[in-house]
Amino acid sequence: MEHDQIAARLRLALEREAAGHQLSPGAWPQIERRLRRQTWRRSGIAAVCAAVIAAAAIAAPFLWHAISGPAASHPRPRPAPPLAVVSRTHLSHGGTFPAAGFGAIWVTGRGVIYRVDPATAQILATIAVPGIGIKQSHIATGAGAVWATGRDRRRFGVYRIDPRHNRVTAFIRLPPTPVVITVAYDRVWVNEPRAGPAVVFRIDPRTNRVSGPPIEVGTGGGWMVAGFGALWVTNGDSHGSVSRINPATGTVTRTLVNIPDVTAAGAGSLWGTGNHGGIVRVDPVTGRVTAAIRSLNNAVNVTFWAGSAWVSADPPGTLIRVGPASNQIIGTATPAGTSPTYITAAPSGLWVVDFNTGDLLHLAPTSSR
Repeated sequence: MEHDQIAARLRLALEREAAGHQLSPGAWPQIERRLRRQTWRRSGIAAVCAAVIAAAAIAAPFLWHAISGPAASHPRPRPAPPLAVVSRTHLSHGGTFPAAGFGAIWVTGRGVIYRVDPATAQILATIAVPGIGIKQSHIATGAGAVWATGRDRRRFGVYRIDPRHNRVTAFIRLPPTPVVITVAYDRVWVNEPRAGPAVVFRIDPRTNRVSGPPIEVGTGGGWMVAGFGALWVTNGDSHGSVSRINPATGTVTRTLVNIPDVTAAGAGSLWGTGNHGGIVRVDPVTGRVTAAIRSLNNAVNVTFWAGSAWVSADPPGTLIRVGPASNQIIGTATPAGTSPTYITAAPSGLWVVDFNTGDLLHLAPTSSR
């Protein structure tokens, strides 16, 4: 309704009211002045509101930018910082499998387990474990201890080492011959390769006893990798397969066929070598190969570290980085001894045992951009 119409109706109402009341001289002019002031007030309020709305419309994009940050973009990934050998420690008793945990790097040697300081790469302790072999023993950390497969005289099993005092505290006997070991889902898992169905044992770290019956997997079980709520066990079938174990029930729930091995888990995928060379990336839900990098035809295994897959190639001894976003090689290959088959990841970098020279190599980024 227009202001003139409002004023007219008010005038009519006042005239009716005046008919019944005696107005003082000059009353009506005063009332008109009030009406005009009310009209201007309404117009002023409307103008201010319009100005506020216009200013908000202009400022809204800037306020949203300040609250939510810059608009989403897809910049090109930064080049990976190159790795280099920053330390080299000689292992007098030789060495094979390394593992990281409890603020140290642990390496199996001939009859010993080394404890290495990751900051200085110096050997802090050499723990005598007569039943540890140079290739037959594997090592893992977790559940309050360091665990290594081996034998005590003629008995085969798992050694438990106290990382606080650097000494063996228990030996859990198992059928011959346990090799691969890992710690995950509150259990210690040990793989015993066999010509028939291989088996996986579960050890309860609270009691140092085998928990539940052996779990049958494929022929000649190998690498074991924990990830995505399951344990993935590599089998030695003709074309390769991987068994998926439900850690809660201890049953094999699926077998991934035509996959030679799985040695790492990361970026939502399983990683391993391919039947036709190179490495493959596998969807843990569907079991399908989602990417294959066949140019790495001398790949030995894959380790996941710093958001990327690191492929150890032999010969020559090199480490090659593959970016999960592009499934392509990033940067150049890094020399890593003569045989980087035995490798582990730690916060400080990658640790490689050069079996041919008996050296432990620490590889770390040399620069960041």
